[in-house]
Amino acid sequence: MQTDRLSSLNHLFFHHVEQFRSDRLLTWQKPDGLEVYSTERFVREVLALSRFLSAGGLEGDRVGIFCENRPGWHIADFATLLARQVVVPVYPTLAPGQIQYLLRHSGCRVVVIGGQKQWEVLAPLLADLPQLRCVISLDELAAAHTSLPRIVSETPEWSPADREEIRARALSVDPQSLATIVYTSGTTGVPKGVMLSHANFTFDLSECLKRILSQTASQALSVLPLPHVFERLLCYGYFYRGVPIAYGDPHDLKTLAKIHRPQVMGCVPRILEKIREAVQAQIGAMPAWRQAAARALLNAGYRRARGRMTGERTGPGTAVLARLAGFLVYPRIHRQLGGLEYLICGGAWLDPELELFFRAAGFELLQGYGMTETSPVIALNPYAREKLGSVGPPLEGVQVRLAEDGEILTRGPHVMLGYYNDPEATAQTFRDGWLATGDLGRIDEQGYLSITGRQKEILVLSNGKNVSCAPVEHALESSRLVERAFVVGEGRKFASALIVPDRENLRRLAAVRGMPAGGEEQWLASPAVIAVFREEITRCQSHLSPFEQVKRFSFLHPDALLDPELITPTQKVRRAVLEQKYTPWIRQMYLREEPLVIPRSVPEKVPAAQA
Repeated sequence: MQTDRLSSLNHLFFHHVEQFRSDRLLTWQKPDGLEVYSTERFVREVLALSRFLSAGGLEGDRVGIFCENRPGWHIADFATLLARQVVVPVYPTLAPGQIQYLLRHSGCRVVVIGGQKQWEVLAPLLADLPQLRCVISLDELAAAHTSLPRIVSETPEWSPADREEIRARALSVDPQSLATIVYTSGTTGVPKGVMLSHANFTFDLSECLKRILSQTASQALSVLPLPHVFERLLCYGYFYRGVPIAYGDPHDLKTLAKIHRPQVMGCVPRILEKIREAVQAQIGAMPAWRQAAARALLNAGYRRARGRMTGERTGPGTAVLARLAGFLVYPRIHRQLGGLEYLICGGAWLDPELELFFRAAGFELLQGYGMTETSPVIALNPYAREKLGSVGPPLEGVQVRLAEDGEILTRGPHVMLGYYNDPEATAQTFRDGWLATGDLGRIDEQGYLSITGRQKEILVLSNGKNVSCAPVEHALESSRLVERAFVVGEGRKFASALIVPDRENLRRLAAVRGMPAGGEEQWLASPAVIAVFREEITRCQSHLSPFEQVKRFSFLHPDALLDPELITPTQKVRRAVLEQKYTPWIRQMYLREEPLVIPRSVPEKVPAAQA
């Protein structure tokens, strides 16, 4: 079966089970040991759950999936689709109020949860979810209405006629029918339910597969949250090509890599940044002469990788040092990442220097661009024809053009059906049939697209100058001392930043300066540490225009990155929440030159001594 013959995700399921067989199709490292699903077990549980969901005869009903990455996520996904019902993914990290909103707004009648952890979140919400009639736990759980093991055990053996009946009904689904409602992260307000059809997914999947290696990897690792449509499409690709999938949490990447030995993984830039930071930290712990040698080798690797991508010539000395880096430095990364070879990156802007780091180390790194509303891929670099700093040309059949202000507009079979129960928001998103992405970009003479910023993340200063937040934030985050940076300054005379310091490098700096152990807030208030941050910030943004550069900054506690109201599950900042939550502190930044150290628990009002 060719990808262009997949008319629905139900066709994808049957393509997989009819073409492939594996004793280790899906694996998951549970706290009490490794759980392994064969193809046979996977199919049996999908069909059993699908029959249970179909029993009510409510075609088109919405089914929520609320659990971590694990085999049961895809079992629930395919079972819902085969029952001709609609999947509503729920990020497991959302705040209870957000979960309640998604389930209520979508009208979910059924929700599949992982187990006790999700039940403890969901149970207090049930009184305000009267339409929710059934809670199914993937684990045995007495409190839930039923469980997947119970459903499977109570399902009789399938006769060939039963299987054929299920197959025929599932494959008769209208490709244009609704397959899923995926709620956006809501960086600009209340989350909107993006309606995607079977055809949206299968078109995008087919075109993406044409740009990725034709041969299959032997093992994939799924660590990005499956409610994110990017990871979901990646996994559909693995199913299409028969690649076994292991599931886990990105924070456990080193352990997962050793257990599962994956060859391919989807990632966001932050995962790659953490890997590079770990290598840099190891180098920083070396004696001075070894540090200098290691950095010289890394720089040579950068230069050779850049030359290969841009066609620039490099000297023989660079080639020799780069080869030495391949023996002495880069094996450290490969040892940490097991057998990983292919990294598919999306979800956010990828710093070209970060891309070069991994390419120099011998990884294949493919970058693309899209959004939830486009199923999700709009553009993708073709394998072996990638361009540094670009997200590649639009997929075949996808139309892209730039508005007068540089905003990226797109139309084609990848574009959503609209926002669920929100015709006004749907109308606002389209312009003469084109979906307005809100992203800014440019297209070169070869048709490759590059992302230059976010339209809604542009500050208008009091002098009328426009500052795009993304390039400034990326510049600041290139410092080893800065984990995240958030630019503020709408309507003010210059831009400023709230900076989350990198804890590990802050500790090293404090040790070098001879400061007492512990007390990060005390270190950040130290004139010596502030002076180093000033130097770093000046250095990192020296290439920016003077009006773009932040003139003042304050320190934000790292725990802010764990706040689900501030940071979305895909690690984007909700700027409206940022501005509102830290308004008093932002105001103070413009009244004093010395940086503030914003405490872990932000009071509703700034203390009188600082007001």
